[in-house]
Amino acid sequence: MPKTAKLIVSYIVGLLLTFAIFIGISETYTTIHNWMVPTGKVSSKGVFELICVLLTIIFLTSILAREIRANPDVVSVGATNIPNFMYHPDFKKESKNRSKILKEKHILKGKLEEQEMYTDNLLDELEQKDLELEQIAYISDIFIRHHKNASRLVRSLIQLLVERKPYWKLEFCNNVLDECVTILLEDRADKSSTIYFINKNNELEMFAYSRIEFSSSRNRKFKKGEGFAGHIWKTGKTELVSDVTISQHFREEYAPKHEYGSILGVPIKIGREIVGVLCVQSEGKNEFQEDDKRTVIFYADMCALAHFYDKIKNKEGV
Repeated sequence: MPKTAKLIVSYIVGLLLTFAIFIGISETYTTIHNWMVPTGKVSSKGVFELICVLLTIIFLTSILAREIRANPDVVSVGATNIPNFMYHPDFKKESKNRSKILKEKHILKGKLEEQEMYTDNLLDELEQKDLELEQIAYISDIFIRHHKNASRLVRSLIQLLVERKPYWKLEFCNNVLDECVTILLEDRADKSSTIYFINKNNELEMFAYSRIEFSSSRNRKFKKGEGFAGHIWKTGKTELVSDVTISQHFREEYAPKHEYGSILGVPIKIGREIVGVLCVQSEGKNEFQEDDKRTVIFYADMCALAHFYDKIKNKEGV
């Protein structure tokens, strides 16, 4: 609604409210008066007219008095001019100051609204920057942890090779599974993980696992192209599935034995040869991001390193 229209409507509403108040006062006064003085009847209309006349007189008197005392010119009463002995410069200043104050008030109100809008925008921007800084700090913390994990795994591999224990590869892969879930961007508490290697029957067989059903660790085997792990083996590419319920790789016999909503799969490669698959699962949907692909690949490479050394060791009969 335009400003002029709002001004007109406000005057109309104000007039209606004034009439309603005056009529209410008139009715009340009439009722009380007729009750107290039964012989002297008073009509509501008469009381209403009296109130209107009195308020009009008071209003006009106030306006004329303010104009007279602020005007240095003579006061004309009919054909007679009377010196304005009521004039005083302070009254003129008061009138001007009132107008000036009202104008300044209007300007200040506009500036205040602009300032409030600017403050709100600034607070929104600061909040956004705070969230961005928290995200940067969080990611920095993840990369620092990733660096520590890498150092720890290298030292672990060296020590296991020095010890020459028969199950060193399994122990190292378990260490990899423990470390790889700590560098994911989303919540890490609900994650599970598995490492598959290609066995003598040319099938992916679960070699190491964390938070996986025991039956799956014994029975889950995939040929190339079968299920999600077999799909990663076939394509040789890192892939994430945000919702396993709508993925073709988790239908019928390849449906997960334990409930999880999303999965990240990374091929374990020695050069161009794929020797296994590393999978990380999450109980929730959409729990992996594109950045997780780059970080988890490193842990697949660590598995490849251990597998490569194991093959050399077996060939040499060490």
